[in-house]
Amino acid sequence: MNTTVKISSAIALLAGFAAASVTGSVAAQPTREELAAKLKNVNAEDITESPLSGVYQIKAGSRIAYITDDGRYLFQGELYDLESSRNLTEETRSASRVDMLAAVPANEMMIFAPANGESKHTITIFTDIDCGYCRQFHREIEQVNNLGIEVHYLFYPRTGPNTDSWAKAEKVWCIGEAERNSALTNAKLGGELPDEQCTDNPVAEHWDLGHQIGVTGTPSVIAANGEVIGGYIAPNMLLQRLETLSP
Repeated sequence: MNTTVKISSAIALLAGFAAASVTGSVAAQPTREELAAKLKNVNAEDITESPLSGVYQIKAGSRIAYITDDGRYLFQGELYDLESSRNLTEETRSASRVDMLAAVPANEMMIFAPANGESKHTITIFTDIDCGYCRQFHREIEQVNNLGIEVHYLFYPRTGPNTDSWAKAEKVWCIGEAERNSALTNAKLGGELPDEQCTDNPVAEHWDLGHQIGVTGTPSVIAANGEVIGGYIAPNMLLQRLETLSP
């Protein structure tokens, strides 16, 4: 394998920021537009200042990388501020998740809210109807709501399109708004679903969003501040965790 191929392969593995050309020296300081042109799926507005002198930050969804302002070196990793003990890279990811989730209209989610209308915390969960831990969490959804936690569900059938889990998600959505929550509960308990079909459903959009956010498994629980809490967590422990998070 020659050097050029090795460099291209390494960059392709670097969170998807595959460069069209990164070898050689740059005669003049490139503009952000010129830097973006070197990379796939990156626009000039995705390239911003970083806390490091001579280094830009690249943000595409929740994927974060860094590039030297001469366009020669591209790297990925966690950037920490040791004075404040902050993970600056993760803070950027969290802010990106907040923005991406905020763009999803409430009527394109499945929302389980406290019966008294008093929500202390809101979480978003990418869920798979056939995922065992997703089912366990949903068996406890009433406890979660009673603790003042509002749950926003988005579909993430792990097996992908044209599979049984994907079809179940579509059937739940297509049953109609009035019965949708009860249909999800029924599906997660292993019940049969009516063979409802509709083309106007958000399953594919949720799936794509999950990829942009970096979902790798289900349930994927995200707090209101964009922090990924992780997978299944028991109701009382979930509340304790949410209480410790910064707004």
